[in-house]
Amino acid sequence: MYENIFDGATTMLMIGLFVMLAVLMAMIVDLGAGLYKAKQRGEIRRSEALRRTLSKFISYHGGLLIATMVDLLIHFLRLYTIIGLPILSSVPVVTILVGIFLLAVEFLSVREKADEKTKKNQAEALRLLSSLLTKEDLKELAMKIAERQNNMPYESES
Repeated sequence: MYENIFDGATTMLMIGLFVMLAVLMAMIVDLGAGLYKAKQRGEIRRSEALRRTLSKFISYHGGLLIATMVDLLIHFLRLYTIIGLPILSSVPVVTILVGIFLLAVEFLSVREKADEKTKKNQAEALRLLSSLLTKEDLKELAMKIAERQNNMPYESES
């Protein structure tokens, strides 16, 4: 009975490796899209993006590795056979579900529009500016602008 405990484990590990590669490819696409969006907005591309990608790689693939180990333990326990689903006995269900979730996250990240990020940044800058300026500051600024406009000579059209 126990001599067959490892049957199907190799298949599960191969599927887990494939899921990890698929997530890695999605991360690379997301990094490329992020760099392209930054270039479109004229932002300087710094090592922060690469640092975030490295951090994301560690957390994503750490989670996928744990999911694969959970699947192997479920396989060794023969849980799917016990609950009446022997067809799933060599399928890393947890790993695949985690992989699908991570791919969906990366897909949404790639689809995020550059102009949405720009609008979000502009709104944040406006909020910060409005918190720094008081009503009195705005009145003074408006008066100075009006004064300058009143003191400007009119140019005659020729």
